Amino acid sequence: MTRKSHRVIFMIVYFAYTSIYVARVNLSMAGTELIAGSILNTVQLGLLGSVFSTVYSIGRFINGGLSDKRPPWLMLTLGLTLAGISNILISFFPPFIGIFLLWTSNAYAQSMLWSSVLCVVSGMYDEKEAKKKTSVMVTSVATGNILGILLNTYLITRFGVAYAFVVPGVLTIVLGAFVFLATGKIKPVGASVDRESATEHMSMWQLIRNKELRIMILPAMFHGVMKENISLWMSVYIVDTYCVDLSTSSYYILLIPVIGLIGRVLYPVLYRICGENEHRVTIAGFLVCALCSLPLMTKGAPMIGAVLALSAIYTAASMINTSMLSIYPLRFVQSGNVASVSGIMDFATYLGAGIASAAYGVVIKQFGYLPMFLSWLVISVISVTILRCRVMKRK
Repeated sequence: MTRKSHRVIFMIVYFAYTSIYVARVNLSMAGTELIAGSILNTVQLGLLGSVFSTVYSIGRFINGGLSDKRPPWLMLTLGLTLAGISNILISFFPPFIGIFLLWTSNAYAQSMLWSSVLCVVSGMYDEKEAKKKTSVMVTSVATGNILGILLNTYLITRFGVAYAFVVPGVLTIVLGAFVFLATGKIKPVGASVDRESATEHMSMWQLIRNKELRIMILPAMFHGVMKENISLWMSVYIVDTYCVDLSTSSYYILLIPVIGLIGRVLYPVLYRICGENEHRVTIAGFLVCALCSLPLMTKGAPMIGAVLALSAIYTAASMINTSMLSIYPLRFVQSGNVASVSGIMDFATYLGAGIASAAYGVVIKQFGYLPMFLSWLVISVISVTILRCRVMKRK
């Protein structure tokens, strides 16, 4: 394939992955209206956030290994199509058990995608170029959040809350068709490795026993707690705390993914400043999370101050996410384990987020948002300690 065709494929996959965040953040944006319309309550909303993260984490663990062996077009097309169908069916608002099962299906479908996205990138470029392209690809997360906030807010206020699930569902299905046509010639990453420089492919059990990989699991869980719960609770938190409507709050919460996008774009610069060592970037990110959790625990903090603090935490967590789930797995390209390692790290990330979402749903209802922000400070300090000890030990 030519460089031009690589660029076209890259852009199609970029927009396809962007679309799934539109079909994920819609629950957060619709949360206030769903609660007001007695379709969900606060505990149920937290439970949906929890089940999404938990099922996504299990799916990433399973699909990470599968994506090393299956052609990317298969995983991407199936995942996008199933996510689209699940969202469309949710728009009919069945009883909670129905919404629960469909949101679970959406979570598993979305878990099929990221490892195959990495396989597409590493299948088209060498390792050095793949790291550069991956640092661009991950901006699709923030782009998707921004588009999701804008589009879903417009759909809810103009047409009704059901359209926040119909339109994202149709969008993912259409882009799934484009991915099917574009990525058919991309081979699984294990089939595209240079055999002369390759190392032996490691089984999932061997990867789990890898000492360095095990050390990274706890910080991965902790950053997922913050990143995913900001996405889940940001809209409800602003509306509840500052007594504004959804349209007004959307202007403020839009800052969170916008600043997050800036952070993702600047990641290559910080990566170079840190000596092209993703662990140092991760330590810096957790320090920012710890510092910015403090003003959120201050009673009577102004809304713009709270939004900026959340934006900084989301940005730092996004940069940690890039290091752990995108750059770090590329160290395993020569053994053909990129997708498997990405799946393990994502499993840890969303397992942490899922456990925390369920707990936060109960805690917020009883005690407000202070315990959530306090927990972010504690887990950030723990993560810095773990990673700092690891870096010093390697030295």
